[in-house]
Amino acid sequence: MSETNQNKPIEWPAPLVGKHLKFCQRHLHLLPPHHQDKDPNRLAVIFYALTSIQLLSERDADVGKQYGYSLEWLRSCYVECEGVEGGGILSGFAVCSMKEARLLSTLSLPNTLFGLISLMLLRDGEFVRSRVCVRSLGALVSRCQLRDGSFVSFLREDGSPARVDAHDLRFCYVAVAILRLVGCRTRADFERYIDVGGLVEFICSRECSVGGFGECDEPHGGYTSCALSALAILGELDQLDLAFRERTVRWLVDRQVREDAATTSGDSVENEDYDPDDCGGFNGRENKLADTCYAFWCLNALSILCPDDWRQLVDLGRVQSYLMDQTQNKLIGGWAKNDQDDPDIYHTMMGIAALKLIDGELDGVLCMPTSIVHEFGLR
Repeated sequence: MSETNQNKPIEWPAPLVGKHLKFCQRHLHLLPPHHQDKDPNRLAVIFYALTSIQLLSERDADVGKQYGYSLEWLRSCYVECEGVEGGGILSGFAVCSMKEARLLSTLSLPNTLFGLISLMLLRDGEFVRSRVCVRSLGALVSRCQLRDGSFVSFLREDGSPARVDAHDLRFCYVAVAILRLVGCRTRADFERYIDVGGLVEFICSRECSVGGFGECDEPHGGYTSCALSALAILGELDQLDLAFRERTVRWLVDRQVREDAATTSGDSVENEDYDPDDCGGFNGRENKLADTCYAFWCLNALSILCPDDWRQLVDLGRVQSYLMDQTQNKLIGGWAKNDQDDPDIYHTMMGIAALKLIDGELDGVLCMPTSIVHEFGLR
C-alpha cells in the first residue's frame, strides 16, 4: 500500500474551520423570517448547513443549544392533511407559502427526510418521538409508491402519486430512510407501509451491465449510492449476486481520476475530458470531470459493498488532497463543485461528508454524523 493511500485524519486549522462554520451559518439566515415559507428548498438548505456544522464541531458538541432558534420553525413545517380518497390522515414536512392551508400536495418525501434529520441534529428527540405520527407519516410514504415498486416525491390533491414527478432511485432511498428514522427496523416493519418486494425488484432492475445502478444501462455514482443505501437499510443487500458486486466495485474504483486517464483505452489518444487538477477526485459517470459530491457518493457505495477493506481500494490520500487543495475555498469557506466554481452549501456538505466518512465520523447510509445515529439508536 502506498503512503498516500494510508489516509491520515485531516488537520483542520481553527481559523479555516471558523470560515466554514460562518459560511454554513450564513445559509441558516439565508432568508428573513417573513420570506422563509416561500422557499421550497429551505429544508434542504437547513439540512446541508446543520449537517456540516455538526461534522465540523467537536464530537460531543450540542449543536441544538447553539442553533435551537430554528426549532419552532422546523416544528411548524410538520403538517397533517386529510388523505382524501380512502380517508385517513397523512403527514410530512412542507415548506411553502401554502403550508398553512394544509394542502396534500405541499408535503414531499425529501422535505420530510430533511426535516426529520434536522430535528435530530438539533437533539429534538421529544418532538420526533411524541409529535410526529408514525402511522400518518408512513401513510404518506405508502401513497407515494407506484405499482412498479418505485416512488414519487409528492402526491396530487386527490391523494394519488404525482405522475409528473420523477420516480427513480433517489426517492426509493428517501422513502426507506424516512421509515428507518421513525422506527422501522425489520422487513415486517417496512412492509406495514410499503411493498418491500416490489421496491427491491425495481432497484435491481436498474442494475447496469458494467456494474453500478442507473437509467438506460448507464451507471451513475449518485444513483448507485442511493440504491445500495436503500438495500442496506432494508437488509436486502444479499439480493445482489457476487459477479454484479465485483463489477460494481471495479466501476466505482475506476471513478477516481488518475494520471493515466489523460489517454483513453491505454493508447495515445488524448482524453478531452481529462483535467490534471482532478486527480484524486471522483466523477459520477464515465468520461466526466471530477466533482466534489461524487467523492462521497462513490466512497459511500464502496463502504457498503466492502465494509472491511474499502479504504484500501482507492487512494484516500489523493482524494483528501483533491478536496482540501482543489475544491475547498480557503478564503470565504465552503466547498465548490470543482476548482473553477464558487462554493455552495450542497457541495460544502458533500465535501465534509466524504472527509468524515473516511475518518469514520459519518454514517454514509443515513448521511448523518455517527454520534447522532448512535444517540437516536438508528443503526
